[in-house]
Amino acid sequence: MSEVTIILSFYLFAKLVLDFAQIYTIQTVELDKKSANLLGISDEDDTRSRRYNISKLNLSLIRNIIYVSWIYVLLSGGLLNYINSNLESVLHTQYFINLFIIIITFILIYLSMLPLSYYSTFIIESKYNFNTSSKLLFFKDTLVSVLMTLILLTILSSIFFLIVSYQNVWWILMSSTIFLFIVLSIYIYPTYISPLFNKFKNLENREIKKEIEDLSIKTSFSIENLFVMDKSKRSKHPNAYFTGFKNNRRIVFYDTLIDLLSPKEIKAVMAHEIGHYKHNHIFKSLLLSSIVIFIGMFLLSLLVNNPNYIQALNLPLNSASQLLALVFSYQIISFFIDPLFSVLSRKNEYQADNFASNHVDKNYLISSLVKLYKSNLAFLRPNKIYAIFYFSHPTVLERIENLRSNNG
Repeated sequence: MSEVTIILSFYLFAKLVLDFAQIYTIQTVELDKKSANLLGISDEDDTRSRRYNISKLNLSLIRNIIYVSWIYVLLSGGLLNYINSNLESVLHTQYFINLFIIIITFILIYLSMLPLSYYSTFIIESKYNFNTSSKLLFFKDTLVSVLMTLILLTILSSIFFLIVSYQNVWWILMSSTIFLFIVLSIYIYPTYISPLFNKFKNLENREIKKEIEDLSIKTSFSIENLFVMDKSKRSKHPNAYFTGFKNNRRIVFYDTLIDLLSPKEIKAVMAHEIGHYKHNHIFKSLLLSSIVIFIGMFLLSLLVNNPNYIQALNLPLNSASQLLALVFSYQIISFFIDPLFSVLSRKNEYQADNFASNHVDKNYLISSLVKLYKSNLAFLRPNKIYAIFYFSHPTVLERIENLRSNNG
């Protein structure tokens, strides 16, 4: 058995074990009456939540198997060598050979995942009355996403092909490029990318605006860019998010959230989002990500620069192979370091909750969390190890307990 097969098998095994552990937990852990009463959950609500989450996990199992199988076929199966040989017989410029290898690999994997996305949207989400998207809109979104991804792939791949020959420093240049793209996306995405998928309008509800103006004074936070996004065009899931820096910062409410919560509950959610800004969570996350990117890119460069590693992956010796080796290796390694980011994210959520409870009535934040939990059919008591890997937020019970213990 080759090293590639062993690594991919271990990676797939770890992901499947986590999914199965979560499924087992959902099937066996009983909901205590105290928690049920606190959240106003009936037996029917609990059963519905369990079935919804198990349906998503079953799809995750299939997705993981298909994705890792594709990596195996591309590498050990020799598909990339076959693609490379055919491209060399047609194209005579190494740059285009490299670029088309990357594009074809992306398209193959994306197309294999598309039926799963369709099933998730029109079977699972529709069954539980979340989906509001039409098939036409789904494929329009898919087309726009593919085109944008291809543009981004072309730019980043071209940069990599240009700098990878500088064996001792290319990882610094590539890390800097990725960091720059991340920073630019924070500025560009809200203004130029997100509007390609959703419509945004200024918050107009007078009662909500009055509550937010009061909050602005209490928190010394200038609130100008408040938007409502037409999420209901695609889904009934409610949410809100904060993005951007300084003059570009904005808080976006899903229209589904506006319909779900009262003005005072929306004020509490707003206070939570301001808490993220006041604690510099975006900047801190960006700083940590950049450190991990630079360290990870350096370590991976030691592998990618080694021809023996490329040959061990059964790849042709070219820049495209180096890039794919980099991407596949990074995905596997990042899976095992993601829990560190999840720990930080959960800590940030507690801090934002505490900030909110110091500036608004915490009972409104608690009631908003309960409504969000119930409307999203979230599962109350996830498997602890699964949560370490995948949960960026504490559970609603953990957040309520934290809020009640906070004296703000």
